[in-house]
Amino acid sequence: MTRRLAAGSVAAALLFLVYLWQPWSELPRRVRSLARFAPRELAVRRLGGSGTAFDRNFFAFLENARRRLPASATGVAIYGAPDAEPYVYLANYALAPRSVRMAPDRLPPGWIAAIYGGGPPPGSRIVAQWKGGALAKPPR
Repeated sequence: MTRRLAAGSVAAALLFLVYLWQPWSELPRRVRSLARFAPRELAVRRLGGSGTAFDRNFFAFLENARRRLPASATGVAIYGAPDAEPYVYLANYALAPRSVRMAPDRLPPGWIAAIYGGGPPPGSRIVAQWKGGALAKPPR
């Protein structure tokens, strides 16, 4: 019973905060979105959320890269994506705890390149490839 009361209190507080900071007309859209995505896998919920709205294809790319990363990769260098704040933030969030850099000139040892869209750097070895992206290791 205590958990149910706590959950109801938190829901009421969130509803009140939404009312204060969002136009009331936004609420039905947000409720529909929550109802549609709540029972789904976390990655699908994130894809449907507002944090990925700026480029949903980029989030799909990051999720594909994250699932295919070799366990030995200590960091990820992302090529082909803009070096803009939302891209950098989302990449760091999605690929944590690994370090992320946007298009460095050279890959540090143990790092892997994640290529968004275009082809891999010349001479690199493809580790994994999918529609919209690839993982590659630098030439030896």
